[in-house]
Amino acid sequence: MPTDQVFYAHTNDRGKDHWQLLIAHLQNTAQMAADFGQDAGVADLAYIAGIMHDLGKYSREFQARLEGSKERVDHSTAGAIELYRLFKDTPQEPLAVLLAYCISGHHTGLLDYGSPSDLPEDGTLSGRLNAQARDYSAYRTDLSQIKFKFPERLNIRPLQDHWGFSFAFLTRMIFSALVDADFQETETFMRGKVARGGHDSIAILCQRLNAYLARFENPQRDIDRVRTETLHTCISKAALDPGFFTLTVPTGGGKTLASLAFALNHAVQHDLQRIIYVIPFTTIIEQNASVFKGILGAENILEHHSNFDWERSRLAEAVGADNQTNSAYSKLKLAAENWDIPIVVTTNVQFFESLFANRSSRARKLHNLARSVIIFDEAQMLPKEYLQPSMYAVRELVVNYGASAVFCTATQPELGQFLPTGSRLTELAPDPQKLFDFYRRVEVRVLGKLKDAELLQRLNNHQQVLCIVNTRRHAKGLFDGLEGEGVFHLSTLMCPVHRKQTLADIRQRLSAGQPCRVISTSVLEAGVDLDFPVGYRALAGLDSINQAAGRINREMRSEIETLYVFEADTPYIKRVPKYIAQNVEVVRSVLRIHQSAPISIAAIRAYFQQLYSLKSRQDFDFKNIIGCFDKSQPYKLDFATAAQNYRIIEDDSVTIIIPYDQEAQRYIEELKTTPYPASILRKLQPYTVSIYEEEFNALNQQGAILMVAEKYAVLSSLENYHPQTGLVVPAGAPGGGALFF
Repeated sequence: MPTDQVFYAHTNDRGKDHWQLLIAHLQNTAQMAADFGQDAGVADLAYIAGIMHDLGKYSREFQARLEGSKERVDHSTAGAIELYRLFKDTPQEPLAVLLAYCISGHHTGLLDYGSPSDLPEDGTLSGRLNAQARDYSAYRTDLSQIKFKFPERLNIRPLQDHWGFSFAFLTRMIFSALVDADFQETETFMRGKVARGGHDSIAILCQRLNAYLARFENPQRDIDRVRTETLHTCISKAALDPGFFTLTVPTGGGKTLASLAFALNHAVQHDLQRIIYVIPFTTIIEQNASVFKGILGAENILEHHSNFDWERSRLAEAVGADNQTNSAYSKLKLAAENWDIPIVVTTNVQFFESLFANRSSRARKLHNLARSVIIFDEAQMLPKEYLQPSMYAVRELVVNYGASAVFCTATQPELGQFLPTGSRLTELAPDPQKLFDFYRRVEVRVLGKLKDAELLQRLNNHQQVLCIVNTRRHAKGLFDGLEGEGVFHLSTLMCPVHRKQTLADIRQRLSAGQPCRVISTSVLEAGVDLDFPVGYRALAGLDSINQAAGRINREMRSEIETLYVFEADTPYIKRVPKYIAQNVEVVRSVLRIHQSAPISIAAIRAYFQQLYSLKSRQDFDFKNIIGCFDKSQPYKLDFATAAQNYRIIEDDSVTIIIPYDQEAQRYIEELKTTPYPASILRKLQPYTVSIYEEEFNALNQQGAILMVAEKYAVLSSLENYHPQTGLVVPAGAPGGGALFF
């Protein structure tokens, strides 16, 4: 290959004189990756990955491709091969392997290690390292002055007996810094400097929040006085060193603002970079994000979840008003790529699946989790089947990457057992049991078995009442038996837009003192600020009973109200899933001992201790995610397998688009012809319902499903969508709408 050949990384339509030199791309990416890796402590390793990631572009074949050749060229493997070749059988070999994962996967994703005898077509790192790469030796001229600076020691404390897990997390941090840098550097060349960041600083947001909270300094009501005391206690503990924290506050105790106040003040005290608010349900996200935006400014808050529609956001509605608003809106969309923004509000699914994902698009945000405050709202809803690997990942963020974690809930699970021995969880609330005693506004009465007819008679005798049951089928059956005006149904058979409208109607009637009888699944349990005078809850876990009680007498307008707990005797439930049956058995045991105070710290602790004692370690890591990294050598890691297996929401459901209103119908028409469906699909997220595949097949057999562009399922007409209960699933379908949420 001629030594005077000029090597390029990227082309454009302005002529070859304006193409990007390869050495410039490598140097720029390396420096940017080092900057991105600074907070995570991986700057040196990220720099090496950046310098080596596109070594394959030094081949004659790749340069010919830039000139128009159609031959496919793998340009990602060469850098991994070269780095491994340079440091094989040296003390740096393990780090070279970790970097090889990142370099070889910077487009296609982190691979499994495989076996030393693997071939390139086996799709493993070992196979890629055994490949015969195109001649890339010309890199030695351009990079002759580059010195590889491996760190003398890794600034991490590996998990005892699980070194591979810690090495895997380290690799992900390097990978994140690399792929984010590669994307942004390429984007800058192709489009020019893109306006990112520019948000208000954490310090300014903290000042803004503290100024807002000053309005609560002279509370008049007892409930507001106690809320303010909780708030002050959380702020006073902000100076504590970063670590693990719990915030145990009964429902209605003001934990949303208290947790945010701790997080912002804690971040200022310790120079932390951002706040990540992780929430189980999109309904809570929309509510909390709205509060945060109203206090801190919509331009500083990123909502990142499946139901968020950019085009319908408050900033989007103002686009065109001025350039400043336009710029803020654009920056928010860019921040969704890598979470480069002061405050992120997201879901358990988005957060944890990103921690275990192997694709670059989802991994870009990981380096921005370093030196952050992560609040897990409704911590009892953390994914139980993945609780062990999830908590190991949180431990990595706190111990090795400078983050703080806050587990925030009224029903605090026993999470300490999923952290390494010696891990300390510090309580932020002033006195949780004292708070529970003060907020005791609901008496729980156990009724035993109730037939549907008896239950309906009770519900119809109340002017305003909430009833929460365990299945969608049961909710629909009971709703059909409600009488009079002001009757409502809530379940996931209703699309999010429909549920939001229904909740607004319920709030209005409750506030006006009008008749309001609501049948719901557990979709209503957490984070929805409704206040009923009386409630009924089908027997379930104690956390579910506690959450249901949080919707009763929420504002303490009465001295005490009642939540009736009953066992459903109903034809609408054929089979109770094992996990619910187990929860119920534990609740029966706990209620026998704590019948006088079932909503108390002691009862909740006893519930989780007994529930967790019935489960094996495998129950909390049922896909053996940790086993993907527990190998004979800590750098033999199975990233692809872990990513494939870590799925909080399994793929046994099918999503249907509902033509709920004119806006949804317009988007569906656009979907039929658009060459860019992703944007339209995001707009349609609030108009979707997910059901079991068997239920989908039954609807399809009835001719109720229209396939758009041969891949998107759309309900063919609203004849199969009830205006009050949502999607009508055929009664004979397997599962029959009995989904437990």
